Amino acid sequence: MKRFLTFALPLLLIICSYHKVSAQVKNYYNIPGELTFDSLQYKLSASYHPNDNYYKQEYIPSGESADHFKKMVTIDFVVADVKAKDLVTAKIKELQQRKKSDPVVQTDLMSNAERDEYILDFILSEQAGGKLTIVERNVYRYKNYTDSTGHKGVLLFAVSQRGYGDDIVSFFGNLKKNRVNDINKVAKYDMPNVQIQN
Repeated sequence: MKRFLTFALPLLLIICSYHKVSAQVKNYYNIPGELTFDSLQYKLSASYHPNDNYYKQEYIPSGESADHFKKMVTIDFVVADVKAKDLVTAKIKELQQRKKSDPVVQTDLMSNAERDEYILDFILSEQAGGKLTIVERNVYRYKNYTDSTGHKGVLLFAVSQRGYGDDIVSFFGNLKKNRVNDINKVAKYDMPNVQIQN
């Protein structure tokens, strides 16, 4: 399963287009190159800035690769006059469209009115020959954000997990057991203080 644009939704396509290409890893956010989430260390493995509006950084544990990871943390920042809620709504529509060809797709949306934040929990898959080959579970936390230099837009903190082949059955079992706990960890995570630097 290719990594898809985290904000891959019709509204944002007006703002930017994304083409994943090999590039030198650069820390655009002026944050540590290593992040700790749920007691696991993640290292900056890829970064993208295809145009003036969009930034993306991927973090994976040592020993894993972006093409075959079990866990990944992603931080995206869209610099635009747009509400986080609108991006979430568009993302859900995108997933509903995907469900026509991917029956595994499930979505669950939670919101925190006090903080104006949204958490989207969703599952998708890839199949070959009628058999599941990859299942990916994502917990996305969206919020409107302005960095210290005045860049205003939507910040996304995302945690992704994957199961492959024969491990998919146990992967689903673990998701069911840990679902609520995983969501709470993303909700409570102290998101990095992103500051754009080109």
